[in-house]
Amino acid sequence: MERETSRVVCIGGAAIDRKYRALTTIRPGTSNPVTSERSFGGVARNVAENIARLGIDVSLASIVGDDDNGRALVGDLTRLGIDTRHVTLSGVHATAEYVAVLQPDGELAVGLANMTIFDEISPALLRGMEPDLGSGWIFADCNLPPETLHDLIGLARQRAFMLAFDAVSTPKVMRLPRDLTGVGMFFLNLDEARTYLDRPEISPQAAAEALLARGAEQVILTLGDKGLVAADSFGIATIAAFKAEIVDATGAGDALIAATLVAMLKDASLIEAVRLGRVAAALTVESPVSVRPDLSLALLESTWSLRAGQTFKREPS
Repeated sequence: MERETSRVVCIGGAAIDRKYRALTTIRPGTSNPVTSERSFGGVARNVAENIARLGIDVSLASIVGDDDNGRALVGDLTRLGIDTRHVTLSGVHATAEYVAVLQPDGELAVGLANMTIFDEISPALLRGMEPDLGSGWIFADCNLPPETLHDLIGLARQRAFMLAFDAVSTPKVMRLPRDLTGVGMFFLNLDEARTYLDRPEISPQAAAEALLARGAEQVILTLGDKGLVAADSFGIATIAAFKAEIVDATGAGDALIAATLVAMLKDASLIEAVRLGRVAAALTVESPVSVRPDLSLALLESTWSLRAGQTFKREPS
């Protein structure tokens, strides 16, 4: 049965994305011909848009500059039906920007991020949001300052709401405390897990076990084209990647997070939820944009049916 209040609050990055796709294989140290485009991005913003397209009420808490980029970003969120009451304006910093330089096949060659503005997302913002926290999932990315992430975990422990985190990057995952008690779901890749655990050679399965031991209730550890590991108190599932023809790899992780959380809101098991998430990720890499405009639950289910046959292996914990 679906929960009475199916809502997700996303807290974290909202940015302008600029993509430069090389026309030939990128050569360092010289000029490379590219095509370019601008769109709206940021981990929390992308997750919020995906969730909205999957038919779930969602709000975004973030900060943008008092500039044309910031106003355009908020206007687009409003058009998508995303609640923007907790998007604030900075009088100090410009709207965040992320630059992705892509190889001709869509693989990321280099990413550049100006995210200084997110240092302004203080614990005080969380206090102002408290009435909206506690129904459905709370999702946050590690673009937030360490003190804000720690406060959010403290609130989750006190109020027992469902909290999900995305590591974002190897430097930013280190903003999280060692004790993950209160974290309901933790999304990260293997490099981020190895950095956070300070165990550079640890296997994916052992990394998932170690993260559970630190207090995370559920762990989704992505392995690129090798699939992912999903772990909880019932055991560890190794899940193959969903076959896809890559057009642009940007946004796949955000789609995985969004579809997984939506499925969890509908009382799916972890394995069922991640299955839906990996379909969303595959559909996203097959699109030239970071969030597919035609994304829907019906599209996810029909795609799964058409490409069914991929399996997972659950190992005892």
